[in-house]
Amino acid sequence: MQCYRILILVCCTFLASCQVYQNQSLFTLKPNDATITTSVMDALVSNRELAPYNLHVESEDGVVHLSGYVKTIRQSDIAGEVAKKVAGVKSVENNIIVRK
Repeated sequence: MQCYRILILVCCTFLASCQVYQNQSLFTLKPNDATITTSVMDALVSNRELAPYNLHVESEDGVVHLSGYVKTIRQSDIAGEVAKKVAGVKSVENNIIVRK
């Protein structure tokens, strides 16, 4: 009887330690700032409305800083939205200047 109780206790302990966490990966790598900057630049250049403009991108701790010149407020807004969608971006500081 004593062995049976110990076996039950060991099994319960084992099962409790095997708890699975969904949405958490042990091997998820956080993108570094160089990767984020490159990804944002690629996303901006891939956008038809933004491709002709020479926009500057910097990233620090996942915060992206956009600068440069565009012709419309809409283009500035699009640049900010495109940058926000890139993996690893925590926030975007849009300092793009509208110049006609």
